[in-house]
Parts: sequence; C-alpha cells; structure tokens
Amino acid sequence: MAHPNQVDFIERIKSELSTTIDAIHNHEYINALDKYEIRKEKLQIFVFEQYHIIANDRRNFALMISKASNDIASVLFTDCLKAEIDALKNLAAMAKELNIDDREIDYYQPLAGCQAYTNYLTRLAMYGSDAEILSALLIDLPVWGANCNRISSILKKHYGFSNQSCIFLDKFACPLPEEFILKSKKLIDNAVPEHGRGLRCVSRILLDYELLFWDTIYRHSK
Repeated sequence: MAHPNQVDFIERIKSELSTTIDAIHNHEYINALDKYEIRKEKLQIFVFEQYHIIANDRRNFALMISKASNDIASVLFTDCLKAEIDALKNLAAMAKELNIDDREIDYYQPLAGCQAYTNYLTRLAMYGSDAEILSALLIDLPVWGANCNRISSILKKHYGFSNQSCIFLDKFACPLPEEFILKSKKLIDNAVPEHGRGLRCVSRILLDYELLFWDTIYRHSK
C-alpha cells in the first residue's frame, strides 16, 4: 500500500501545475476539432509529429533502461518502451485513415515546438534520475491520455474515423496501470526528502513542453 506522503507529493505537484493542466485539457486545438474547424487533411500533422516523437522516445526509454539505478526502475522503463513500440504500430492505422505513406513520413520536416517534449525527455534520459523521470511521467501521461480520449471521440463523431483508426489514441487514453503508479511513487518517495525541488522542476518543464506541442500543432493546423 502506498504511503500517504507518496500520494500527497504527486497530488501537490498536480495542484501546483493545475493552470497548465487546464490549459492543455481545454486547448484551442481540441476545441477547434470539436467544431470541425480543422480540415481532415491537417490531421496529418498530428500523425507526422507523433511518428517522430515516438521513434525518439523508444530510444529515450532504451537509454533509461540501460542507466536505471535498480531493477524496479528498469522494469518500469521497460514497460514504457513496450508501450512506445506498440504505439508506433498503432499509429499506422491512423496514418492509413489519412492516406499517409512511409515516404511522406520520411520527408516530413518536424516542428521544433512539437518535438521539444521528446528532446527534453532525451535530456532526462541522459542526465536525470529515475525519480525525476518517473515524476515527470506520472504528471504528464494522464494529461496526454485525457486529450487522446477526447480527440478519439471527436474523430469518430465528426471525421468518420473507425475504432481501429483511433486505436493509437484509445490505448493512450487508458489509465496508467496501478502497479506502475505505485512502484513509481515508491521510487519517487525515496527521493523527495533531498530532491523534491528537482522533481517539481522537471515535472513542470515536461508539462510546459506538452502545452507547447498543442500550441504548435494548432498554429500549423489552421
């Protein structure tokens, strides 16, 4: 059973970052999709950017596994790597719905504002502690997942997407496994007394880059 301080620490960070979280959940990009103000072909940008993000995150998590300080962290990062590998496969269904072929993906020029998130994760993979990485992920992934859930519903309702073509979004929309959360919080809790400030810092920055992703993709989808 999780120690109360573990839960309190993560919840406190969420509370401190609630303004950013709300901005992501209520982003103009998603609202524009819901109003059918973004053309279907512009959704290709989302897919292109995600291909590049996930391809890099696979390398990020592989690096984290190689540098993990203990077996628990190694298993957690391995779970993340498996999720990214599956996500890349699932994204292919969304690409097919939008008539995207592999050559277009190869020739696409990624947007810096969208790729800042994964590039910061690379920095954490190289220089961050296990607790810092897991803290940032526990804060960001549920926020990302909630947006994926909403976008999936919108695409099925307004853009003619099938359940299969939204599998990429629907998998991310699933809550994080309870075991993953509890084990992550145990590692985080051990680091809080000496490194609480650093855990807050990396969580805030990764979430800021999440918001930048949505800002950038909205700007280029009008």
